[in-house]
Amino acid sequence: MKKINRIIEKIIFEPLQGIFAIFLYYLFASLKPETASWLGGQLALKISFLLPQNKRAKDNIKLIFPHLPEIKRNKILRETIENLGRNAGEYPHLGRIQEFIKVRGLNNLPKNEKPFILVAAHLANWELTPYPGTLVNRPVMRVYRKLNAPLAEWILRKKKSPLPGEVVPKGNKGAIKMLSVLRSNGIVLLLSDQRLNTGIKINFMGKPANTLTSPAVMSLKLGCPIIPLQIKRNKGLSFDIIIHPALDLAKFRGNHKTKVENIMIDINNLISSWINQNPGQWFWHHRRWKV
Repeated sequence: MKKINRIIEKIIFEPLQGIFAIFLYYLFASLKPETASWLGGQLALKISFLLPQNKRAKDNIKLIFPHLPEIKRNKILRETIENLGRNAGEYPHLGRIQEFIKVRGLNNLPKNEKPFILVAAHLANWELTPYPGTLVNRPVMRVYRKLNAPLAEWILRKKKSPLPGEVVPKGNKGAIKMLSVLRSNGIVLLLSDQRLNTGIKINFMGKPANTLTSPAVMSLKLGCPIIPLQIKRNKGLSFDIIIHPALDLAKFRGNHKTKVENIMIDINNLISSWINQNPGQWFWHHRRWKV
């Protein structure tokens, strides 16, 4: 039965999702950024009951905040859904909304042309996390997860990214490309809160979760700094991008494995603190704690 459902999903639902995504993309592109952002949020709230992933998000919120009253957990879920809708509305305008972005901590970026790794999370509109690269005139290479709908993936990724820097799907190709970019004194951006089937199992938001080790491994291998980058949505189409000081890699002792684990514990703890500040702006819909 599961195999039949998967076939139906591949033949019917994924193409429909792709057509719908393309329609929304061009609809949002035809509107002003503020209007597209607002409309995206409202549409997401209206149709969210159709999406089975919302149950997963609700379960995840309950897992992490078991003692929070249900009314407050539902508020987090509602804010999450609206934020995702706004992200969709803002996507066609990513390269043209500089006036709505305030960057803090730009002086924490290296002053030379040396390589470094930015670590960020699926918070607010995470598609904007490469934006600081435009301010220092250096493109930012980033790794992304392919969309489930192949048609939407083909159309949207065929378009040139509105922010400078190569966009590479995660996997072996992405890993090889990251090393190549860093060895060429480039910048790599990683969303370090993604779930992996592999990785190391350490706490994230207080619960065990498989965690990627790429930032720590590449940093130790190439001697380049890791710089945490936080993004917050203020209200509507308004963002703060906060560039934190580089991690103090000298404090990590022990063998290679221990250093990698402790670096990733530091990163997980930092991202967890960002989520606790704005839980309604994080992407609760993925299987983060499936280990």
